[in-house]
Amino acid sequence: MEGGWPLTKRMGALVTLHRDVAEIEELCRSADIELLYELVQRRPSPDRSYYLGRGRFQELRELVRERRVDVLVINGEIRPSQHFNLENGLKVEVLDRIGVVLDVFTRQAKSRESKLQVELARLRYQVPLMREWVHSARAGEHPGFLGGGEYAVDVYYNLIRRRISQIEGELQDLSRAGDLRRDVRRYKGFRTVCLAGYTNAGKSSLMHRLTGEPVLVADRMFSTLGTITRRLGAARVLLTDTVGFLKDLPPFLVESFRNTLQDVYSADLVILVVDSSEPLSKVNERVMAVQDILNGWVPGNRVLVAMNKCDVGSGHLDDLGHMVREVLNPADLVFVSALTGEGMASLVHSLEMLLRPPIAVSFVVDNSPETMMEIARIYDCCYVEKVEYTDVVRMSFRCEPEDLNMLIGGINSLPGVKEVLVERVPSMNR
Repeated sequence: MEGGWPLTKRMGALVTLHRDVAEIEELCRSADIELLYELVQRRPSPDRSYYLGRGRFQELRELVRERRVDVLVINGEIRPSQHFNLENGLKVEVLDRIGVVLDVFTRQAKSRESKLQVELARLRYQVPLMREWVHSARAGEHPGFLGGGEYAVDVYYNLIRRRISQIEGELQDLSRAGDLRRDVRRYKGFRTVCLAGYTNAGKSSLMHRLTGEPVLVADRMFSTLGTITRRLGAARVLLTDTVGFLKDLPPFLVESFRNTLQDVYSADLVILVVDSSEPLSKVNERVMAVQDILNGWVPGNRVLVAMNKCDVGSGHLDDLGHMVREVLNPADLVFVSALTGEGMASLVHSLEMLLRPPIAVSFVVDNSPETMMEIARIYDCCYVEKVEYTDVVRMSFRCEPEDLNMLIGGINSLPGVKEVLVERVPSMNR
């Protein structure tokens, strides 16, 4: 057991008000909850007391007595009073959709920072539940609840508040360290690219295809919870894979993972990975969920959309591309397959076009030892487009505006300078 959450497989039952259960079933699988049975009640809105109608709740109570489970999963979000009534009426642990997500996060967290973020999110999730428990204990509705009654609940609630404050302080320290790390990378001339997208869209597979380096690729939601950074080939580009997104995330959960999301918000370019094998309506729903999280932080001109799994053959790729462009207005959109490699050359070309600096410099100079030293310096801090060696050297590269004067000064100091041309050619995402 870690943090009070069991890490062994549990038997569960699912309660839902609609038949769209694919995502919650996948979340349960990732949380190692084996669903033994499902109870569906079609109704326009949840019952205020028991989520299900009272008659259906009585049926559920009999069913749980006959076929005992470890956990009852609710396909939706429940209010603290509903959670309280269900757990005490059924005498079984109850998890709504966000509770299952937090269970998955707890299992997948590996680094110190991700573990702290998960614990913070889980405690923030528990605070309104504890308020309800305190209220009910004081009202005398459930005497002896939690074994210690009102006093035990009050003490636990205060412990949660103190722990939240402590974690927030630790995460602030880690956030400052992350800012420093990003500043050092920029100072050294690295451009940063971050993979983002709905969970299970294939971000880790795409990272493996782009970098060639081993990363965890698992057919489970949130297999990547922290951040993983790799260098992209020989270029001065760092590629980061981060946590997957999910629709209808409460603000407290997004806020708890702000340290991790900061890598997305501060990146020079975001590769938004979209699963193009899904139906059009599902893709639209998930793209809108991603936009909600990126909104206000990442403008469209810093987004390159990678429509992954195009090899599956959905038959509506053009419609998908049009819809995504309408919603996100990205700098570019490319259809790819991380599995087969299809479209990867186009993705890399688009990356280069979007990341190249805006100042184009070309020069011709005598081939000399001094020239070779200067070329090595240019390779260290610039995007080199072409070099030709004969008795003279012809070179074309791109640089940032702030580096131009230093670079031109170095070139003009070389012996045998024939020609130096400078032109501003804006990048696609500038």
